[in-house]
Amino acid sequence: MIVLFLTAVILAECVVAYLYLPSVEQTAALAGTAAAAEPKKEAASHETEESEGEPTEQLEVDLEEFTVTAFQPASNTTLRIDFHLYGTVATKDQAEFQHEMEKNVHRFREQVIVIVRSAELTDLTDAGLGLIKRKILEKTNRILGKPLLKSVIVSDFSFIEQ
Repeated sequence: MIVLFLTAVILAECVVAYLYLPSVEQTAALAGTAAAAEPKKEAASHETEESEGEPTEQLEVDLEEFTVTAFQPASNTTLRIDFHLYGTVATKDQAEFQHEMEKNVHRFREQVIVIVRSAELTDLTDAGLGLIKRKILEKTNRILGKPLLKSVIVSDFSFIEQ
């Protein structure tokens, strides 16, 4: 009797999960990425781009040096964070990127400072600074109105806890 009851409960849970949880495609769409079946299409599009002879060359651009001071109230310490920020831009987009950055330089600086100040200590100790780089990339492209910045490079990174 107990086995039948447990089997009925498990089957009911499976039916509810099947009916109400999103599919792989819906989950991928919500996350903004392609589903598992999509890499084949992406690979085909990359092959056609390369076969056309239009490789996307990128240039490094200087996004300035930053010195940020952040107070950590939980531990009653202050962090001094110094780093030099660079980015990569497609060669064909360099002029548009420079123009947009000149218009939005103060917004850009503010967003970088806010991102670094709000970063957790674990984010700052990450060897690749992955989360911080992704946030800077996302916010910068949102400020520019287009995804002109392809990647972010953090150089000469150091932070001191006082």
